[in-house]
Amino acid sequence: MTKFYKLLLSAFAISILIACNGDDDVQAPRGAYENGTIILNEGGSAGGSVSFLTEDRTELAADIFANVNDLPGAGLFLQSIFFDDDRAFIISNGSNVINVVDRFTFELLGTIDSQLSVPRYGVIYDGMAYVTNQADFSTDQDDYLAIIDLNTYTIEETIVIGGTGERMVIANDAIILQNASYGFGNELRKFDPATRTFSAPLSVDAGLNSIQLLNNQVYALDSEGVKVIDPVNFTITRSLSAGSLSPSNLRVANNQLYYTSGSAAYSVSSTSTALSTTPIFDYGSSSLYGTFYGFDVNEDLIYVADAGDFTSEGSIFIYNTNGELIYDGVSGDIAPNSFYFQ
Repeated sequence: MTKFYKLLLSAFAISILIACNGDDDVQAPRGAYENGTIILNEGGSAGGSVSFLTEDRTELAADIFANVNDLPGAGLFLQSIFFDDDRAFIISNGSNVINVVDRFTFELLGTIDSQLSVPRYGVIYDGMAYVTNQADFSTDQDDYLAIIDLNTYTIEETIVIGGTGERMVIANDAIILQNASYGFGNELRKFDPATRTFSAPLSVDAGLNSIQLLNNQVYALDSEGVKVIDPVNFTITRSLSAGSLSPSNLRVANNQLYYTSGSAAYSVSSTSTALSTTPIFDYGSSSLYGTFYGFDVNEDLIYVADAGDFTSEGSIFIYNTNGELIYDGVSGDIAPNSFYFQ
């Protein structure tokens, strides 16, 4: 157990005592990891880990899942995390397991370890979890959606998608699913949780790599730019051209679209007709495959994870939306791939 982890627990215990002696309407802290940023590290052959960066960005706690639960780790090749209120679901696609923890204490609540095959991403809708699985990498015709009962942590049903199973967003009581990964694919499908059926695919341009929800519209980023999709009619309503860029990693915040190309980050108004080609910043990564391995935006801050050589600790950079670097540190493990904000 690390010294920093012990200090966090001590501070947490003291804060509870103070809260109990205060006014009745003062909410007691929910855990040592209530305020800050969770960093998911994909890891190498020894497995991945979860780090926590404090809200003031002065301390990084590494391997918090293992430290809290006295376990080796959360699994091999940690892919993503999704949330249901106070619960966090940590997906390991190398171990075919989802570890369920309290999102603020990281204490293990349960595991889902059957009927999963290379799980990728999850969402919550109406008391159920929906997790994409890619199964055999040689074909996308066996990819499926696993539907999980959140009370028992058991898989209730698996449904073949008919294409690649990757990221999802929820819009208008439906799940919009990206049928593309690793820069290959150009389709989306709409899943109706009530009937548990998929729509016919909607095609965009090649290289579909990310989708986001903004103002109840789906924004899909492909090699030619952004397609804005009406989730009700499941049709493309307008497009933003990419121009000379090769855009990736679409994120949305404050009615702005954020994206990357090469080692530079960009933004543009969601109402624009074309993507901006003027970078906010270029962080000059020399990593062959780890540039922008993780990318996100939260409260006017842009978070960058760089995987470097994939054998040593990754790097974390945080910029403001003016392109000024305000944090430069390490991730606590190999291949940081995503951020989650508490």
